[in-house]
Parts: sequence; C-alpha cells; structure tokens
Amino acid sequence: MTKFKVKLWLCISFLGLLGVVSLLASEIPLPDLPKQMTDRFSPTQIQFLILINPAILIILFSLLGTILYDKVKLRVPILEVSLNNGEKIPYSLRDIFRFGLFMGVVAGLLIMGIARIFDPYLPDAFQEATKGPSLSILSRVLYGGIAEEIMMRFGLMSFFIWLIYKISKKLNNTAYWFGIILSSIVFAFGHFPILFQTVSDPGAFLYAYIILGNSVGGLIFGYVYFKKGLESAMIAHAMAHVTMLGIERVF
Repeated sequence: MTKFKVKLWLCISFLGLLGVVSLLASEIPLPDLPKQMTDRFSPTQIQFLILINPAILIILFSLLGTILYDKVKLRVPILEVSLNNGEKIPYSLRDIFRFGLFMGVVAGLLIMGIARIFDPYLPDAFQEATKGPSLSILSRVLYGGIAEEIMMRFGLMSFFIWLIYKISKKLNNTAYWFGIILSSIVFAFGHFPILFQTVSDPGAFLYAYIILGNSVGGLIFGYVYFKKGLESAMIAHAMAHVTMLGIERVF
C-alpha cells in the first residue's frame, strides 16, 4: 500500500474503534458464560473482552476497504482531503452533510414504518429475542453510524463491487447496485439464525420482515456511499438512529 493508504487505513480503523469502544456507554447484557470465566474476570473485564471481536473486524474491513475502494471509484472525500491525497473532490462539504442528513431521516422513517406495520403480526418469542441490548444514543451514533458503515459499506460493499467489476469487466450502475444490494442482504441474512432459534416454522411473512426490515437501511446508506462518499453514509446512518430514537420517544 502507498503511504497515503496506510494513513487512511489507520484513520478509518481509529474511527471504527471509537465506535466499538462507545458500546461501553451502553448496558450490554452478558451472555451465559462458563463459571471458570466469570470466576476469573469481573463483569467490567468481560465487557472489554466482548469488544475484541468487533475490534478485529473493524481493522480487517477497514483494510479491505482501503485496498479496494478507489479501484471502483468510491470515495472517502473528507479524509482524502485531510490526508492530502492531492485529488480534487467532486462535491462540497455542504453536499456531503446535507445529503447524509436528509437520507438518514428517510431511512429512519422507513425502518420505523416497516417495524410498525409488521410488529402486530410477529410471534412474541421472536420479538423478545430480537429486542437486543438497549444502546445509548452515543453507541447508536458511533457504533451504528461509524463502525457498521466501515464494515458493511467501506469493507463489504466495496469488495462486492470490485468482485463484480472483475467478473464483468464493467464498472457501471449495475455493478454498484449489485454491491449495494448484496451487502444489504448479507446483513439481513445475519439475522436468520435467531429466527430459526425462536420460531420452529417461519413462513414467508417472517422471512420478508427479516430481509426488508434489515436491508432497507443498508440500501439507503449504500446509495449514499456510492453518491457522496463514506462520511456522508456515516452521517446518514447516525441520523437514522437519531430519527428512530425521536420517534420512539414521541410515540
């Protein structure tokens, strides 16, 4: 890698690790652990140990994205300028923030709308199992907005677009949309194990909810990454969480 790319990788990894560390601001319930481990480590130490896996993923996905993102003409505009890459960015800071904020609100409204439509028809056991930890606004903004975007968009989406480009020898809108859709579906499919654990015979309705509810945000954030760069996608993801939290508190 060039000197610029090493600096970019370190910067993006640092931002992602800040997102991982922000999970300590939330009360994350500890899983069932062997007695040997609970006897050896305090709850606080175990909370730190839980962060090891996402921290490793951040470092790996940020490396993958750093190697591939510019090969498929994706951008990390603010960091590129800050690190003096010497390239002219084709859009302004105002465009980056305005587009990210607007699309984040759209994503938040769509995600909450889908949840409200499906919730009355979801099995109680499934709803209870998918509640997850109650994340603080800091964790939602930093882990969701930064860490997840580094993994799912900068790393995974960039890889899929590059792979499609290598296979098809074409870098067009179709290649970008395949990358956006594939990375969103992979994230949605990651929720299937908990579905199989809680519902013995899930029907088409539940499958549709899992895929739609967990991919709509990724489709929007991926589109923002494609159009305005990674930082704008991070802003959109963070704004989606702010929008959803606002709706939860009002309604």
